[in-house]
Amino acid sequence: MDGIILLNFEEKDRNYFEAEKIRSYLFQTSELKEMPASWPEAEALFFQMEGQTEEVLPVDLSPRIQDMVKVGTKVVCFIGPGRLYQLSSIIGTYPEIHFQDAQRGDTLQITEELPYSLLFDRFHDQISHMYKLLPTSFGRERWEIPSALEESWKIVAKSSDGYPVSLIIKKGKGFIWLLPSFGENNFQVTDFILKDVFPMLDLKPEKPEPSDWIEKEEYLFPEIKKLYLQKEEERRRYEEKLKEIDEQIKQIKSTDQEMFYRLLKADGRDLKEAVIYAFKYLGWGKVIDVDEYWKNVIRDKEEDIWLIESADQPTEVSLRKDFLMLVIVRSSKNWATDDDCMLLQRYKGRRMQEFDNTRMKAMLVGNYFNQQEAKLRNNPYSQFQVSEAEKDKNLLLATYDLFRAIKAEKEGLITKEEIIKQLKEKSGLWQFTF
Repeated sequence: MDGIILLNFEEKDRNYFEAEKIRSYLFQTSELKEMPASWPEAEALFFQMEGQTEEVLPVDLSPRIQDMVKVGTKVVCFIGPGRLYQLSSIIGTYPEIHFQDAQRGDTLQITEELPYSLLFDRFHDQISHMYKLLPTSFGRERWEIPSALEESWKIVAKSSDGYPVSLIIKKGKGFIWLLPSFGENNFQVTDFILKDVFPMLDLKPEKPEPSDWIEKEEYLFPEIKKLYLQKEEERRRYEEKLKEIDEQIKQIKSTDQEMFYRLLKADGRDLKEAVIYAFKYLGWGKVIDVDEYWKNVIRDKEEDIWLIESADQPTEVSLRKDFLMLVIVRSSKNWATDDDCMLLQRYKGRRMQEFDNTRMKAMLVGNYFNQQEAKLRNNPYSQFQVSEAEKDKNLLLATYDLFRAIKAEKEGLITKEEIIKQLKEKSGLWQFTF
């Protein structure tokens, strides 16, 4: 088997995996009138049950998918708002499963078993919809569910009151994994499962059941039993080390990395805070939030940030004597507007008069096309806007270029001083190169 099947994902998702050299097949269940004649074999199948509340019975794909699971396909289902029959059309009918709404912000109980726990450790705060999947609470201790001989059921996550919200149903060589919906982040979770969870499963084969009673523990000599215990101890240490590393990743991403992620995703106050954080990281002498500076003064604040070279003298002195960079922060789903760009020279002229200081430069930092993946975004500034900025000795840049510069600095490809030097000396459009 080769490749993956994506049910109810987008064309851009399929294109992403194809670019990653993962053969991908895309289908929309609402468009299927019957089981496709050329249904592909696949290593994994991912199904989104999102916003499918129409009262139209979908095509029953479950017999073919059940056969795939038996020979080794891993089926992952993101269960968003919908009806049980929509899930049954994919995995088949399981009388035990039903849908009962669970609180999205509920504190989850997560299995300690790797690698399944890694997914919830990383993405639990991005859950957008969650059902209790079984009618029975399993408390805090029970994680296995008795079932038919050809299946085994495992609980991956439970609500705070013990109801399963994520299950794995093992059948033959494959399994079905039922997950809450992560909404618009289902694609990122899918990518994580493919690249981080499934490879760990390959490293951790299931312990086979003894095929003969003579292989049971009661009949093992001490030296063999000792080696089995040693093997389990090594596996436990390996899993603990992986969990420790993942916790470190989680900690770094929730602090330093998260602030820089905001450069690519945030708007409004959050974006301004991210830009301030970035310039402080680069080591600019003083980075001043203009709103905070004038918070006790009734006046139009206009620009968002001041960048001052000297950190050794009062701000009031620097505003009148030092080189001053005025920063405007903007975001949009589209291109930069002429109005955004014209504000640079307008605000600079006003501050020159106010502070009696001509040593000034204005910078527009824009998170434009902010609904697109950062690396796919176009240059948001027109040739006219760039030309005007060059004539006025001002600077235009995208937050993605600022992010790339900081990433390159962390990789040792450029220094903070070199980045600041470029920002001070460059006029017009700044696109980060190294």
